Amino acid sequence: MISKKIYYLWGLFPPQEIEYLNFIKDKVQTKLISPCFDLHITLAGPFLDIDKTFISKLKSFGEVNSSIVLHADGYRFKQEIFKSFYISIKDSLHLHELRKNIYKLNKFDLDNNYSPHISLCYGNYQIEEKKELISKLPDFSKLVTVSKIALVEINKDINKWKIQRSFDLN
Repeated sequence: MISKKIYYLWGLFPPQEIEYLNFIKDKVQTKLISPCFDLHITLAGPFLDIDKTFISKLKSFGEVNSSIVLHADGYRFKQEIFKSFYISIKDSLHLHELRKNIYKLNKFDLDNNYSPHISLCYGNYQIEEKKELISKLPDFSKLVTVSKIALVEINKDINKWKIQRSFDLN
């Protein structure tokens, strides 16, 4: 069977924020076992094909677009594998503008009911487990900075996410 690869653009965070986010993610994943993935916010996709021109455009994109600050809005969960347990992000004008600028590089479904979040685990878990976990985690209503964009290859057949390239935002 040939596995199908698709691509997304993720927003990545600066090292000091990654350190704290990983601290929280590790606490979550001691209770809710999950596949391994880098902490991120999905910005755009899916893209079925990526070429060198798009990668060159991404590099230029990073040079002319600035980091953005996001407002975290606490922990949330859904009964969906890839939104099982996450930090909710308030929608903002800056986030919309960043996504619109990406859309100009390579079209994607901009109006796909985008729900900005930072996943802390993937999987199927009981609602009660998730509620109990929230009560044991530190408050997370903080500011989070997107300082890089990353092109990520996803193999959905085997739940594997690989960052192909990343570019600093100005």
